[in-house]
Amino acid sequence: MMKIIRKLTSKRGQISMEIGILVAAAVAVAAIAAYYYVKNAANAASSAGSNATQTVTVLGNKTAEATNKIKGISIS
Repeated sequence: MMKIIRKLTSKRGQISMEIGILVAAAVAVAAIAAYYYVKNAANAASSAGSNATQTVTVLGNKTAEATNKIKGISIS
């Protein structure tokens, strides 16, 4: 374990190039993941809005049908 730590840090206590590359790779992966997360969230929001509009339209039509059927009821 100590050999690994000694290898990762230089004699002067500076962070070695391996750690720098590892950190850069982690940042790159996080940036790519964030991009796809935001992209998918935007698509989901758009899709949800479209689905909500369709649902409201269908419910409005069903309400109009039910209202028209109520108007046709007569009590003799």
